Amino acid sequence: MEDKIMLLRKIQSAIQQIQPLAAKGWPPGQSILRQLGWCEGFVSGCPSDPAPGPLSMGLIATRELDMYGAKPDLALLINDIQDAVNSLH
Repeated sequence: MEDKIMLLRKIQSAIQQIQPLAAKGWPPGQSILRQLGWCEGFVSGCPSDPAPGPLSMGLIATRELDMYGAKPDLALLINDIQDAVNSLH
């Protein structure tokens, strides 16, 4: 239970950080935000939709926020979330 609470906190932190980028119409940010939203529902036990297929937000974050961006910590957080959700899924 404590692990899920920590994971939900990580997801909420990532959502807060990616929302401004998605709100500006940045397609990679919008995709990451959708996947984070699904992860939040899944981990809390209330998924809004069936699984969206394989999660790709970690790859997108690594490419867009680490390699070509200035947010490597956010990319690492998103990858950690993806790994944790995949281990629960």
